[in-house]
Amino acid sequence: MTRQSLMKKLLVFTLVAAFAGFAWLLLPSPDQAQASDASQKTASGSGLVLGIDKEKGVVTISHGPLPALNMTAMTMGFSVKDKSQLANLQPMQKIEFQITYDGNDYLITEIK
Repeated sequence: MTRQSLMKKLLVFTLVAAFAGFAWLLLPSPDQAQASDASQKTASGSGLVLGIDKEKGVVTISHGPLPALNMTAMTMGFSVKDKSQLANLQPMQKIEFQITYDGNDYLITEIK
């Protein structure tokens, strides 16, 4: 192999590697990609209040499936956007609620 052809191959390899590295840096991280997709997910649900922590702003609800969030029926504690929504809730009360998912956390935005 001549020195000139070796230099051409080395140059091509270097350019390809630099391009690939630059392209890799432009890709969003998996966390960013998931959060941006999930940040717009909201759902309506109904359930039964099983617990209320007014100080922490958390309500535990046994709820039906929430297909918009890919969530099966379960019992789970949820943070509320406004703690004042918990003032009139009682254990064993049936409720309707709006919930959002930002890719990391679920947040109840409205309780009826």
